[in-house]
Amino acid sequence: MKWQASAPSNIALIKYMGKIPNRENISTNSSVSYTLEHLRTFVEMEPLPLGSCDSWEPLEIAGRANVQISKMGQERFLKHLQFLKKTWGYEGYLKVRSNNNFPSDCGLASSASSFAALTHCTFLAIRDLKTAGEKNQKLDLTSEMLADLSRQGSGSSCRSFFSPWGLWDEKGAREIDLPFKKLHHQVVVVNDKIKRVSSSEAHKRISTSLLSEGRVARAEIRLANLKESMERLDWKGSFEIIWSEFWDMHALFETSRPSFGYMSQGSLKVLDVVKDVWQSKDDGPWVTMDAGPNVHLLYREDQISLAKQIEGELAQTFPIISHYV
Repeated sequence: MKWQASAPSNIALIKYMGKIPNRENISTNSSVSYTLEHLRTFVEMEPLPLGSCDSWEPLEIAGRANVQISKMGQERFLKHLQFLKKTWGYEGYLKVRSNNNFPSDCGLASSASSFAALTHCTFLAIRDLKTAGEKNQKLDLTSEMLADLSRQGSGSSCRSFFSPWGLWDEKGAREIDLPFKKLHHQVVVVNDKIKRVSSSEAHKRISTSLLSEGRVARAEIRLANLKESMERLDWKGSFEIIWSEFWDMHALFETSRPSFGYMSQGSLKVLDVVKDVWQSKDDGPWVTMDAGPNVHLLYREDQISLAKQIEGELAQTFPIISHYV
C-alpha cells in the first residue's frame, strides 16, 4: 500500500521574512505569492512494520537526479511527519520518499513545496490507515486547515495550497482573487548549490539589523499598494513595488550582525539585464528574488516574445527553468 502526493513551489512578491518569537512559524507580516505549478515536490509514502521507525530516502524520478537532503534537513522533514502523526492520532511508522523536479536548498522555495507535499501525502495515508470504526473528524480537512498544519513545518508552505495567488496574514493562508492569473515564469539559476545560511537562520539573524525596525510596516504598506496596483492593472507600478520589496529583504541580510548575503555578481548581472529592458521599453517582467542568488521573472501573457528574447540573452551564461502558459 502506497500513497502519493505532490505540491508546487511559490514565489512571494511580498516576502515572509521575520517570525514572531516563541511561535511556530508565525510571520511578523503578511505575504502574497504566485504559485509555480511547474516546480513541484513529489512525495511517496508506505507503512512500515511494528518495531520500525520513520525513515526518509530519495524518490526515484525518471530523468532527475536523487535529491540530496542533509541529515539536519531529513530530521526536520521527519519531525514534521511525527507532528502530523501525533496531531491525527496515528502511532504506526512510515517510510517517506521525496524528490523535486527543480534544485533544492538554493533559494527556489523547495521547502514550501516539500512540506506542503509531505503534509498532503501524510493526510492521505493516515486517513486511509485509520479504520472506519476509528474515523476521526480531524481528518476531514479543508485546504486552509492543511495549510495551517503545513505552516508549522515550513512557513511559506502554507501558501502552496492555493493557486494562482496565495495570501498569508494574521487570519491564516488562503486563496486571494487578483488579476494576472496566468503568468509566464522564468527562474535564472545563478547558483544551484546549497545555501551556506538557511532561510530559517536568516529569519533569526535579521532581527539584529537596524533596518528591521519598521520592516513590518513597510511590508504591510507594500502589500496594500501592490493589491491596489494590480487591481488597476498597473503592471509598471506593481513592478516597482515588487522590486523595492525584494531589495528591502536583501538589505536586511547585508546589515545583520553578523552580516550575510545571497546576492552574487551573477545575480546583479541578471538584474542589470532586466533594468536595461525596462529603461529601453518602459515595460518588462516583474522580477524578484527569494533568500538565495537566483532570480525569478514573471511576464504577462502578451509578453511571450519578450520573455524568449530575455531568455535567449541570459541562457548564454546561466541555466534557466522556464514555463510558458
